[in-house]
Amino acid sequence: MNKKQRTSLINAGWRLLDSSFNAKTNVVKVNVGNTLQHETAKFIKSFELIKGGHTIITEAIFKNGGRADIFCIDTLQIFEILHSEKLSDAQKKEGYYPEECEIFYLKSEEVLNEKTT
Repeated sequence: MNKKQRTSLINAGWRLLDSSFNAKTNVVKVNVGNTLQHETAKFIKSFELIKGGHTIITEAIFKNGGRADIFCIDTLQIFEILHSEKLSDAQKKEGYYPEECEIFYLKSEEVLNEKTT
């Protein structure tokens, strides 16, 4: 992907976000309502994406009110970290994510185990 295509995708990603949301790129926002394991897994995945050259927004709020753990704005990918939440419950939120986005569900223990082995 060339620079122009990447910029175009990033601009498309910004248009999906709620304009009142104070989005900061490549900053990991912590939600104290989540467990430490969930937040640690979110940090690790965010770190991997940023290190891989991607631009991310955590706790992203979309125009329709949906919230994503990690929104990779240059690929229009959403990463949801599952800890205590069941996959079936997380999938119910898909209607709140922009249809342009691809959604990935990651179990926190798997993200953490990948980094400790």
